[in-house]
Amino acid sequence: MEELVIHGRFILDGEVVTGYIGISNGKISRLSKTPLSGEKRIKLKSHEILLPGMIDVHVHLRDFNQKKKETVESGTKAALHGGITTVFDMPNTDPLVMDKGTFKKRAELFRRKSYADYALGFLIAGNCKEVQQVEADFYKSFMGASTGGIYSKNFIEDYSCAKRRLSVHAEDFMLIQKFPERPNIVEEMAIKRALHVAKSLKKALHICHVSTAGGLQSILDSALSWVSFEVTAHHLFLTKEDYKKNKLLKVYPPLRSEKDVSFLWKNLDKIPVIASDHAPHTMEDKENGAAGIPGLETELALLLDAYNRGLIGLWDIVKKTSVNPAKIFGIKDKGFDIGKDADLIVVDLKEEWKVKPEEFYTKAKWSPWEGRKLRGKVRMTLLRGEVVMEEDEIIGKPKGVRINAQEGYDKGC
Repeated sequence: MEELVIHGRFILDGEVVTGYIGISNGKISRLSKTPLSGEKRIKLKSHEILLPGMIDVHVHLRDFNQKKKETVESGTKAALHGGITTVFDMPNTDPLVMDKGTFKKRAELFRRKSYADYALGFLIAGNCKEVQQVEADFYKSFMGASTGGIYSKNFIEDYSCAKRRLSVHAEDFMLIQKFPERPNIVEEMAIKRALHVAKSLKKALHICHVSTAGGLQSILDSALSWVSFEVTAHHLFLTKEDYKKNKLLKVYPPLRSEKDVSFLWKNLDKIPVIASDHAPHTMEDKENGAAGIPGLETELALLLDAYNRGLIGLWDIVKKTSVNPAKIFGIKDKGFDIGKDADLIVVDLKEEWKVKPEEFYTKAKWSPWEGRKLRGKVRMTLLRGEVVMEEDEIIGKPKGVRINAQEGYDKGC
């Protein structure tokens, strides 16, 4: 007998089926089209579907000296609320996570406060000796300065010393000085340079928030199996015309033209990962020009709404927000399969709701989509088989644990 059985629709091998999922000891123990017996049962409604919890590989959770912007507690609650069960913590915090002592403090903070599972990042910028003293789940570098102000002055050296996959913010430092508005060329040239180095080093690389047609084309043309990349929800659903109407939409890299956005959608099947790049700031900081858009509680909702409009398939959403991130970053216990963590979300595909940032868990109480009606909503989130969010309410205490990352890298996705 299973500890918990969930009965309803779910996606199996790319197809929507009606059946039963058995959960025991926090793991998926059985997938069946015939009834299973369980100590507890959850029955989905006809318009609900069970999906694997999202793995967001690009999240800024601030804390430390920036508690006013976000904390690990508020940010990971927001993640669960939005259907995200694992977050990748970006290390450009205050203080920066780029030495052994700060990394240990970050790890302890997450151990005590995280409501979602998490991966810990380490910032590389001329500190290779410090890199050798820590075991991070992933590494981060900036080819040009963003929030935090630090960047790689020697990208080849920094990339070379990364001990796991390196997530890179690809905007060229020198071109930013010449073009502070960061037009397409700033990203496109940085991506070309990163790909050139990746081809030489043959080390795992992940290119963050690709936003331009030229940048994406360069990645696709390179066809390097050890290079992965992501596109954000805001670069898929907003353009620079939106920014002209609302200066709060300042973000790095900037919002792009309709032509760029159309190119991203045209090549959606070739994009392996969609991430939020959740970047919370106080309203005062935003009004003073801080770059970043909060997205933990709208990312999946926007994709579900796009599904309802025929723009993307459910299996595409699952692959880009859960299956592929687990493979690319070698997360041993994640993935929708027998023996994997029972990180699951119940989604109502038909429910319409209005975006009200004041009701969100993030401290960033604003959203580009404030007041917009979206169709599709997360009703329940389970972390390792336990219900941790239901009907917009976070349940229980922090239960998040650090991911179990494999030594190797899956080169396919």
